[in-house]
Amino acid sequence: MKVIIDRGYCDTSLSFCQRCSAALFRYPEGYDRPCILDIIDDGREALTLVMHTDGRVLELELTDEEREMASVEGWEALVHFDPALFRTGAMERWRKLAQMQVSTHTLHTEKE
Repeated sequence: MKVIIDRGYCDTSLSFCQRCSAALFRYPEGYDRPCILDIIDDGREALTLVMHTDGRVLELELTDEEREMASVEGWEALVHFDPALFRTGAMERWRKLAQMQVSTHTLHTEKE
């Protein structure tokens, strides 16, 4: 399973983000936050985290040990830099998204 996160869509402090991400690592299919862009069933047993934060794009395939650690401490325990403690601007980014043109797509299944 692959979880794609963009911290730019949430203004919470790092401490809240840590608690929130810890819950996500425990229950990736049952947790939803504004920063979660997508959860993809890639057919793999391992959990892969793709995170956009602090001008970086992180892609981490988590071992069981790393996932256990992150489910207690949050994603910051997995990286080798100090992320920003406070964030701003998420509401402005959501307003810009709301103004974008919506395209319509038709989903076709193999049965059709």
